[in-house]
Amino acid sequence: MDTASLHDVVGIEGPFVSVFLDVGDHVELRWRAMRDQLQAQSADPYLVALAHNSIMSGETPRGMAGRGLVVGGGRVLVDRYVPVPPTGYTARYGELPYLLPLADLSEPLLPHVVVQVGEHGVDLRGVDPSGRPVAVATVGARRPDHRLDAAELADVAHEATSLVDRLGAPLLVLAGPLAGRRSLRVALPSRYHHLVVEVEGPPDRAVLHLAGRANQDARRAVVERFRDESTRLTGRAVHGLDAVTRALEEGTVDTLLLTDVLAGSHLVGEHRADELLPLRAVTCEADIVLVGGAIRLHEDVGALLKD
Repeated sequence: MDTASLHDVVGIEGPFVSVFLDVGDHVELRWRAMRDQLQAQSADPYLVALAHNSIMSGETPRGMAGRGLVVGGGRVLVDRYVPVPPTGYTARYGELPYLLPLADLSEPLLPHVVVQVGEHGVDLRGVDPSGRPVAVATVGARRPDHRLDAAELADVAHEATSLVDRLGAPLLVLAGPLAGRRSLRVALPSRYHHLVVEVEGPPDRAVLHLAGRANQDARRAVVERFRDESTRLTGRAVHGLDAVTRALEEGTVDTLLLTDVLAGSHLVGEHRADELLPLRAVTCEADIVLVGGAIRLHEDVGALLKD
């Protein structure tokens, strides 16, 4: 996870309310249970009210249903929609913000363009790596009895490829009936054909699958680099709470590795490791990568240091 967007939490004095939840159907019931949890933790009512207002007033973007909020210092510091909603929910109150779930939930999507072909029109949607639509357009929907002709298909192809170029997208998804997809594919310049993935059903599932594969490749590269640096004894790979905490304090960490989101069972001084270490990573602008069981790290933590 790139931590650059989380810098608003740095230098803010606690306490903090941190919540992560599915904001799809029945969000009111889900939030009520979380609010009860926060009240049981004696959370500051003003911070809980700020979280409540944000959750109840937010509008979930299409194709996304997860949300993470961190509230502290009298304002909402982090408010992020995530591509995949959490399976449960998290409500935590403490002296430090709880940022680690974002590393688990907000793995970057592939920037991509979706072209949804319908019987009477085409919807286009460009999506950036955070999952937010950056452009939405419709062609042909205002003429319900009209199929797209060759000129209109050429216009759609031009809009789609322009979005691909704008986003640097490695993926162009054509969704809808076979005949419409094929007509549009023929209209695309041949240099874009290697980016095309065709799906018959809703495109979001296919995008998440492809993004998941790309993120797995990225994690594998981090693990291999860590193993290589450790084997060569270059000093650019350290693990264990003491060594990693010291490197974070010195601002020398490039990437923080965690084997498990439950690393908070460890303490660093008086603070939970799963709160302190990600906050320190944000402070020194280090990435955070959850590597699961791909590598054994002493006390569940490791770090790749800056060159």
